[in-house]
Amino acid sequence: MPVLEVQLLTKSYAERPILRGVSFNLNHGERVALLGPSGSGKTTVLNCVGGVDRADTGSVSIAGHVLADLNADGLAQLRRSHIGTVFQFYHLLPTLSAAENIELPLQLLGVPTHERETRVRQLLERVGIAHRAAALPGQLSGGEMQRVAIARAVVHRPTLILADEPTGSLDTITGAQVLDLLAEIVQETQAALLLVTHSPDAVKHCQRVLRMQDGQIVEGA
Repeated sequence: MPVLEVQLLTKSYAERPILRGVSFNLNHGERVALLGPSGSGKTTVLNCVGGVDRADTGSVSIAGHVLADLNADGLAQLRRSHIGTVFQFYHLLPTLSAAENIELPLQLLGVPTHERETRVRQLLERVGIAHRAAALPGQLSGGEMQRVAIARAVVHRPTLILADEPTGSLDTITGAQVLDLLAEIVQETQAALLLVTHSPDAVKHCQRVLRMQDGQIVEGA
């Protein structure tokens, strides 16, 4: 069974069609880039897949769970259990340390304290910032913040990782390091990765490309 199944997704805002029958699947361990010009519908796809927005018609299924069948609480639980998200601007909580930001998804799931501490420690080492565990986001570089964001996105062992321009705020060298790290973690965990990007370097880290235009997948589905 695919990790993610998107079937004939449509979405309009103020009677303006944004998605026009989008369909694609992602499998375990697959890294897929979603490309397209601004306004093509990439962010809307990401929002519908992540349960942030509801499609008008069509369906999204994650790990066998159909999003349209879930109420708000069910969607929140699905996101906490099965989805990890990496944002362009990190979205770290400024009053929490690096370790506390990573730990937060486990707290929301009710994971016991000892297991939380073990997972956070292991991930801090894995992403190469164990020495910055106590630092607040404002004390971290952009690359360090994105490493924290990646660790936070995978600490609860999701089946699907959504990444929205994860290197858009980073310089070329740091961006390449972050992409290498993200690809390695996806390979290790066998999660599926949907990566929205404009970066040719990011595309090189993916196994397949979905290209969007005018609300439709025109290549790769």
